[in-house]
Amino acid sequence: MIKKLAATCLASCLALGLTSMAWAQDSYPSRTIRVVVPYAAGGATDFIARTIGERLTKTMGQPVVVDNKAGAAGAIGASEVARSKPDGYTLLLTITDSQINNTALYKTLAYDPQKDFVGITQIVRSPALISTPPGTGIKSIADLKAKLAAGAKLSYGSWGIGGLGHLAGETLNQNLHSEMVHVPQRGEGPVVTDLLSGTVDVGLSSVASAMQHVQVGKIVPLAVLGRQRSTTLPQVPTMNELGFKDPLYDSNVWIGMLAPAKTPPAVLERLAKEVRAAVGSPEISQLFVSRGFELMNTTPAQFAENYKAEFGVITQRIRDLKIEPR
Repeated sequence: MIKKLAATCLASCLALGLTSMAWAQDSYPSRTIRVVVPYAAGGATDFIARTIGERLTKTMGQPVVVDNKAGAAGAIGASEVARSKPDGYTLLLTITDSQINNTALYKTLAYDPQKDFVGITQIVRSPALISTPPGTGIKSIADLKAKLAAGAKLSYGSWGIGGLGHLAGETLNQNLHSEMVHVPQRGEGPVVTDLLSGTVDVGLSSVASAMQHVQVGKIVPLAVLGRQRSTTLPQVPTMNELGFKDPLYDSNVWIGMLAPAKTPPAVLERLAKEVRAAVGSPEISQLFVSRGFELMNTTPAQFAENYKAEFGVITQRIRDLKIEPR
């Protein structure tokens, strides 16, 4: 009798669990979904979030609103999402920096990117471009190397201390046995402005932010980071193609959507399905590509695998370069 009672209880619990999962999937969402972007309005993350949010509002039947919570290299917005209820109604749309770089750049963080979040999908990657103003006379990485070897004192700009552009610039300094001076900026826009005015000799920005100026000859592209060439600037070689085998050069900034840890699996499954369908639609995918982004549209499992591989490379490089935590 006791064994029968235990079996009945177990069956009831399993049935209740399955019913709860089904209920969560069927009833979600029942109210407004908030997507926190930890950077200022008008940037790439904001553009991606609002484009996806508009589509999800239609397909999921509930409003999807974007909330910009800028500051501390994405840490303010990320920490707010980490503390939120894991019910699928508060999500994070961010870039690599807030989820990887910040762990090595800050002595203390109000969130643990490895424990407090679960990835939904990496939406796009934004290839980093190494470029120069036409006035330098540099037309290739080989030209840059020769100029530095001849004793030229050059500078390079990046979108901020500890970002991929900064790490790539310092790695390039090591590879070329040079001492280009780092000029950190607050975002890619000022880097492009510096290139256009000739304030810096080399700039690291995204393809998306520089491509319109490359196309009219106002900026000279030298190389891109990543395992493949940019589909927008296919004539520009990768660093790997040029013989630079450091794994950092295979990295790119990704833009992805995450949820707080312990969000119900059924809710995560629904979100991944809807977001990936939106990104894969012809109009949105073409829009993103036309802006210089490379589609990723990963599954949650692929996101986790990519994240694990990148985390070690980027955080180790920050330590190797002795970039002091803030």
